[in-house]
Amino acid sequence: MPRPKSMFPCGFGDQPWLIQARGSDKETQMFINPLNGSIEERNISEMHGQLCLSRFEEWLFLVDDLSDDCFLLNINSLTKIDLPPIEEPFSSLGFRILTSSPTSPDCTIIFLGLEENFLLFCHPCDTEWTKLPVDFDVDRVRNMFAYNGNLYVILHDIEIINLASLSTCCVESISMDRPDLSSFGIGSVEHLLESCGDIFFVRTRFPGLPMTTSIVDIEIYKLLDFEDEYIWLRVESIGDRAFLLDQNGGQSFCTQDTQFDKDCVYHILPCYDGERMYKICLEDQTIEFKLLTAEAAQTNSFSYWILTVRRPIQNDELLTSFETIACSEVCQNGCGMVKKDENVGAVYISMPLTNLPMDIVKSISEQLPLKDSVRLRAVCKLWAKQLPDPMKEEPMWLMSCPKKCGTCQMYSPCKGKQFTLNLKGLSSSDVPTRLLFSKDGWILALKGSNLLCLMNPFTNDFHHLPILEDDYSYNGIAFSCPPKNTPNCMVLAIFSPPRGDFTRIIAWHYGQEEWFEMQFDNDLPFSGTDNNPVFFNGEFYCLGRRGNLGVFNPENKEWRVLDKPSPIHLEAPDIGTEHCYLLECDGELISVFRAFNMEYVRVFKLDRSNMAWNLLEDVGDVTLFLDNRTSIARNLPRKSFGNKVFLPRLHDESNETTFYYCMKTGMHNPNFKVFREPYNCVWLEPNFSS
Repeated sequence: MPRPKSMFPCGFGDQPWLIQARGSDKETQMFINPLNGSIEERNISEMHGQLCLSRFEEWLFLVDDLSDDCFLLNINSLTKIDLPPIEEPFSSLGFRILTSSPTSPDCTIIFLGLEENFLLFCHPCDTEWTKLPVDFDVDRVRNMFAYNGNLYVILHDIEIINLASLSTCCVESISMDRPDLSSFGIGSVEHLLESCGDIFFVRTRFPGLPMTTSIVDIEIYKLLDFEDEYIWLRVESIGDRAFLLDQNGGQSFCTQDTQFDKDCVYHILPCYDGERMYKICLEDQTIEFKLLTAEAAQTNSFSYWILTVRRPIQNDELLTSFETIACSEVCQNGCGMVKKDENVGAVYISMPLTNLPMDIVKSISEQLPLKDSVRLRAVCKLWAKQLPDPMKEEPMWLMSCPKKCGTCQMYSPCKGKQFTLNLKGLSSSDVPTRLLFSKDGWILALKGSNLLCLMNPFTNDFHHLPILEDDYSYNGIAFSCPPKNTPNCMVLAIFSPPRGDFTRIIAWHYGQEEWFEMQFDNDLPFSGTDNNPVFFNGEFYCLGRRGNLGVFNPENKEWRVLDKPSPIHLEAPDIGTEHCYLLECDGELISVFRAFNMEYVRVFKLDRSNMAWNLLEDVGDVTLFLDNRTSIARNLPRKSFGNKVFLPRLHDESNETTFYYCMKTGMHNPNFKVFREPYNCVWLEPNFSS
């Protein structure tokens, strides 16, 4: 019997939707349009008192939250398939999965034990559930995925279970390596999914515990069969597809002729303020989110992606590199400028451009995008001398490195303009580059997992550091001065665990061939946080999550946790709920603490005579550029920028507005939650000296 049209929201079936079954708490079900965040309540009698435990395409696995009754429901036709009662207590059950549509002969509903190592399964036609032992630790399971008759269980490695073996009451499995862990973020959520017959592994990274903090990084790998050996290849694009991730797993969706953006990952996550939908754009490596509903913050009612119509997905080639489009070629001859165009032919300007009055040329330059303004100076020596260099005029840049081919984006927060910059030192790299820190125009970056380098994007100077013995995994890193000031240049990385009982440090002096490593037992607790040290008065100062300070002296190689200033917090905030920054401002140390959702921003100045943090009402004419990688305080020529805090968040696709918080009014410019944030960027001051 076809469903009544009024039972479902308008447009349901034309695109992916989110659905939330809320058990006995409410009789209605929640349908969420992910494109605009609109929520519609519907009353579907078949779903009264039910919780959704899993889904596959348009099929839902529902269970009564007051009994052990469970069934499968087709959300399109409302076809119901009863399942045998679950005799195991739900408190003993953990991950679960609906492997395929009930129309498939290998359709299986599977639970894993929560603490006891067992697997509980049934097929739609079974009269009871079957319980089998497994030889892996269920408490280490991170997620499950089913495809082509196999169940993939993500642990430290990946266990592949042959679903057909379950009927023999013997779980047959083999192990496969999962992609290597990256070093960014403390927590992670991992998914496996299928797209066009290929298997993909998606890992999203968090600064703290998953489900409580924001996404800071993402990795996507494709499984390749290379000479009978499976290997994971990291990919940087998923073409015309979108990956839809939720608590239960992931699905692939073709975005053609829809309003969903291609080459994006849409990830549903419960957070402290409710359920969020993160949109991670792989093309420009930005992250944004919208708050869908606050219910998930108080209940266990989570939303699941529903694909009511399976759209065909073209098997286009996945991109593993990023190509820039070459601009039209422009050259100069004795008659003037010639622009080559295959369709129109050569167009000559009768008067040489160099004869234009300089005031007109300057007026043109001011109206051009940055990249064209740079090209205009290259027309002749006179213009190069007379026209201001836009790169040198800008006091601050936000540099992002979206792809691994050496092409970076330079964004001016003062003018709201950006242009592309090619870095020779990264152009030949076949591994991703992560920007970690900047100072005096130089950037400290990580290539791959264990190779650090120093580079100046304004001069294209490039220095490789010795390879790390282990993969990079530290709370923060900094260098004392640019490498031109050798041998004073020192690079230091620090790690302190949340409990704060010890601190591990690695350091390198310019010219040395290897790193030296030290570990110290802390006399006072020092819980590390994701921000970088500050080299101040000959020592590296580090800010802990409670607001206390740790100091490393490079001369005697000693680390100490200061008893003063007293910590800002008596107890460390939950990881990821508060961001803190340490920076130097006019010869003084300043710390900044802001709530994850911008409910507050507090700025403190270190009173060195009394060794105490003093709360500041404002910062005068100073502008603070804050980020976990680099924080900079500067007096800018434009007074309108004074007494403001800028974060690396850009507004919509135009990138013409940077997010800021005004210390005077306590307000921030347009909605904090609608801004996109590049997840591989750093604040940077220009430096044109080698």
